[in-house]
Amino acid sequence: MPTVVCAGLITLDVIYDLGSYPEEGSKVRAGSARLSPGGGAMIAATAVARLGGIARLAGAVGDDLFGQFLRDQMIVRGIDDALVQTVNGVATASSAVIVTADGERTIVNQRSDQLVDARLAIDFPDCDIVLADTRCRHLAKDLFEVAQTQGKPTVLDGEAPVPQDLLPFVSHLALSEQGLADFNGQSLAEIADQIKCWACVTRGSGPVEVHDASLCVPPKVVPLDTLGAGDVWHGAFSFALADGFDELDAVIFANSAAALFVSCVGEERFPTYKEVSEKLETDLSALLRTRG
Repeated sequence: MPTVVCAGLITLDVIYDLGSYPEEGSKVRAGSARLSPGGGAMIAATAVARLGGIARLAGAVGDDLFGQFLRDQMIVRGIDDALVQTVNGVATASSAVIVTADGERTIVNQRSDQLVDARLAIDFPDCDIVLADTRCRHLAKDLFEVAQTQGKPTVLDGEAPVPQDLLPFVSHLALSEQGLADFNGQSLAEIADQIKCWACVTRGSGPVEVHDASLCVPPKVVPLDTLGAGDVWHGAFSFALADGFDELDAVIFANSAAALFVSCVGEERFPTYKEVSEKLETDLSALLRTRG
């Protein structure tokens, strides 16, 4: 099974479901509310584990009830938490999330610098690939440096602001639209050439653009909840690379995984490898019938 280290932000999300976004200064009642593990690294690790990989989560939580809840959820989700540190006297990162009827989300996050400034505290773990977000840059750099010396791929979830000191250690750069804008008008091809890496930009339900001008169009689905979709994409992309897929096939695999994720609700919406494979086969069959 592919082993993926997922490094970065770990949060507890308080999610409110609303019909529409509230007016400024108003008081509204949510249709429902729930607590859910969140943060890019936590969601990506959950996606990897659900796909059948070994997920090693790296990051930090506080020594509070939120932190213990997240630790318990890591066990439930089959995530290795040996690289997760507990920082004494600090509150676990948390987010208030508004999800509207069209599936879009608005997020307000709080996190202590002591959490995001965590460093690698134990030996580099056995793994096939390292995925990191930009929120915990020091931890990402520690892991990327060692992975690079061992010839293992490193995937950066490039959300703005993109730390420039990480780029020399990145083999695969997956930018958001905001992350791409952080490069001051440079094209993907220019960025890839400058960093000497493979690069792409994701655009939600739009096509994924690769630095060689390839476009990978995701499946069309009705989104019910887009919260965490990008993190699932990064987890599935990294899993697929570690499983031997080439980059374009890994993008296609990740597109399908994210599409399945947003078209469902609840904790069981993280897709399995079988579900993603069946989705790919169904979409290919539909495409061939259309072309025929």
